[in-house]
Amino acid sequence: MITCKQVSHALSKEDYEKLSPLRKCLLKLHVKWCIFCGKFNRQVMDNQDMCRHYKQHEEPSLEKGPTMDKDKKDALKALLAAHSAGVKED
Repeated sequence: MITCKQVSHALSKEDYEKLSPLRKCLLKLHVKWCIFCGKFNRQVMDNQDMCRHYKQHEEPSLEKGPTMDKDKKDALKALLAAHSAGVKED
């Protein structure tokens, strides 16, 4: 069995899905049974799952993103430039 320190170190260094099957199995067993680090490391694993899921679905959503026509972009740039210079526009 692996120790709490080894589990925390493995989870902090890389995604647990990239570990070898044996190491991943030992890690999951430890997290499931450990009363000391189980809850925290389970949250770390859940966060890694969420980040992995987000990365997989991030690319397609960026392609369908909203677009702004050139006139509106220029007006927004001018407004931001004026605001950063301290000039108010109405």
